[in-house]
Amino acid sequence: MYVRFWGTRGSIASPGERTARYGGNTSCTEVRTPDGTLIVLDCGTGARELGLHLTQTLKPPMHLHLFIGHTHWDHIQGFPFFVPAFVPGVELNVYAPLGFQQSLEEAMAGQMEYSYFPVKLRDLRSRIHFTELEEGFFRVGDVLVETQYLNHTAPTIAYRITSGRATIAYVTDHEPFWKPEDGVLHHPGDQRHVAFMKDADLVIHDAQYSEEEYLQRVGWGHSTVEYAVDVAMEAGARRVALFHHDPTHDDAAMEALEARAKARAQAAGSRIEVFAAREGLELTLTGDGRAAPVSYVSALRRRLVAGARVLVVTSDDTQVMAIEDVLAEDGMVALPVPDMHAALTRGTEHLPDLAIVDADLPHADGVDLIAAFRARMSRPNFPILLLADRPDGAADRAQTGATDYLAKPYSPPMLRARVRAWLARTVVALDGQPSAEPPRTPAVAQEDRTTTQTLLASILASVPLFRKCTPEQLNALVQHASEQVYPSGHVVTRQGEPSENLWVLLSGRVRVVEATADGQAEMLLGELGKAEIFGELGILRDQPRSATVIAVDRTQCLVIRQRDFMAVLQESPELANALLRIVAGRLYDADRKLARYAPDPLTGLASRRAFHEQYRRLAAGARRRKNGLLLMTLDVVKLKSVNDGFGYALGDEVLRTVADALAESTRTTDVIARYGGDEFAVLLLDALPKDVEIVAARVRDKLAALGVQRRLPVSVECSTGIAWTQSPPDTAEEFLREADRDMQEKKAARGE
Repeated sequence: MYVRFWGTRGSIASPGERTARYGGNTSCTEVRTPDGTLIVLDCGTGARELGLHLTQTLKPPMHLHLFIGHTHWDHIQGFPFFVPAFVPGVELNVYAPLGFQQSLEEAMAGQMEYSYFPVKLRDLRSRIHFTELEEGFFRVGDVLVETQYLNHTAPTIAYRITSGRATIAYVTDHEPFWKPEDGVLHHPGDQRHVAFMKDADLVIHDAQYSEEEYLQRVGWGHSTVEYAVDVAMEAGARRVALFHHDPTHDDAAMEALEARAKARAQAAGSRIEVFAAREGLELTLTGDGRAAPVSYVSALRRRLVAGARVLVVTSDDTQVMAIEDVLAEDGMVALPVPDMHAALTRGTEHLPDLAIVDADLPHADGVDLIAAFRARMSRPNFPILLLADRPDGAADRAQTGATDYLAKPYSPPMLRARVRAWLARTVVALDGQPSAEPPRTPAVAQEDRTTTQTLLASILASVPLFRKCTPEQLNALVQHASEQVYPSGHVVTRQGEPSENLWVLLSGRVRVVEATADGQAEMLLGELGKAEIFGELGILRDQPRSATVIAVDRTQCLVIRQRDFMAVLQESPELANALLRIVAGRLYDADRKLARYAPDPLTGLASRRAFHEQYRRLAAGARRRKNGLLLMTLDVVKLKSVNDGFGYALGDEVLRTVADALAESTRTTDVIARYGGDEFAVLLLDALPKDVEIVAARVRDKLAALGVQRRLPVSVECSTGIAWTQSPPDTAEEFLREADRDMQEKKAARGE
């Protein structure tokens, strides 16, 4: 294999004379395999020069594979400048782990919004495919690619690439799980890390700090030069490239660190070749074929995280609250218990997917009962994360049975990433040695489906609607179900589409909207969140969808087929009753909303109460976008005289005429309300005070035209007041008072 370094720096680019030898661009490495496969490892600022080089040297059609360790900025900031992405006909396959909150595509597109860059992701001319990875293996042509989670502040994966007889391990943005003692790696995470690099011909490893610097940077997610050399030697690697250089390390500092690393390997009697990666450095690896595969499950198979239940075993309420906040970010549920005795009693009731245990509990109430807890759960490989102070005998997996342990005080992002990694591994046997990739026999595929079905059934059982379903009924519901993840803004289902599925929200939120009869506007019916369902009305009525559902946040759903849901519903009175309660509750809420938001019966405009509700929503949006909000109030002049002289019937017609004139003179996005007997209010979005005269003139002209058209015996006139602010107040009262003051000042100026 051919390897060339185009960017070796970490955190932020640092070009200049002081970094000319080792380079100042952020992470980017080119790999070419004997079968012609071209892989780009990370897309930091070094990707710009690489892209120019590829467009000048490769003949079309160009097929590229971009492996991203994670989507922190220094690993993707070169993508907007990667020339092949702009070239029609280029096929670009982008791989990365699923990050926090956003999908891979959303993360890559975020830095290409107009606020930051003049070209949006969707405007690129190449064919781009995004693939989110878990821990495991997949193939690109004849190349075997294996992945493993690293210890970083966000979900991050290492790549192990094998082609022919050569193997490369690309391992960057990784922090030691625990400091070695007497040269021994106690932590199971460090041991797995070494196993992943075993017998590699080249290890490209994070080495951002010296040991002295690391003492002030614990929890930042990066390694020391010493750790990189030690784990590479332990893995039996032939070469190790120190990588992800700190931006403060100039060439002189890098030379000193490189010499220090070489001396460490020599002192250990190792024959490993140690060097610091430099921009422009080219290597050719032949390999001896001794590196065996280390992964045996697919990295392309998504594993559920949202909705997972995590048992939190600690008597520290502050710690419980902190962990609950961390888990909630991914839609996971914390199940706190004060000690392991309570966990033993309630564990089978909660059916957790993972346990976090505080090592500070007395042993008789804590770690000593881990084995008993696993036995009670009938899951010998149940993942248990121990929160400990040091990796001595009390936190040794061999003695306690803990799967993993995390140092206190821990970084919340690291805890979050660690929990996600172990939940993703729950389908993998945690004991035993890594084995070669087995053939994907029908029996293995059936086992995978069974495992996934069991997990889906377990998650569905935690949803209130399905809580009383039997295991057989749950399995019937999920037998043909699928898990779907929708990015923010995605239309999950549209009004008028056939009713074929029921959606169960595992995480995120959706907004339900209904188009008006003329199709010109949409009415918000409400929002739904975790553990709620939608699509049930269409299924029950066997009619097309009555509303459109849009993901508000990144949303994860379990999609159940109509026929499966109806079959279980017909045989389960408990499910039917639970569904009836949900539908009745929604009907009750709808009735309340109708009463609350019922339009003014005379004019058909929004009522005073509806105006206040809509104002709060629009004001919040205006504050967030910083585009301001304009309020215009109108009073019908001499309406009392019209009522006294001509009767209330004509007075009502005057009010309807004003309402119609306002509706025809404003935009559909503006909010018009009858605020009082003869008072109207208009909220104008994205408008400035100078726009009021234009709107007021339109209203006057329309009132005159409607007065003639409707043969009113009186001329209809209105007094106006305005209020505008860049940051609207939380409630409408203050805004209305300001507009009323403006109206009174105008009347006073006219001598009224």
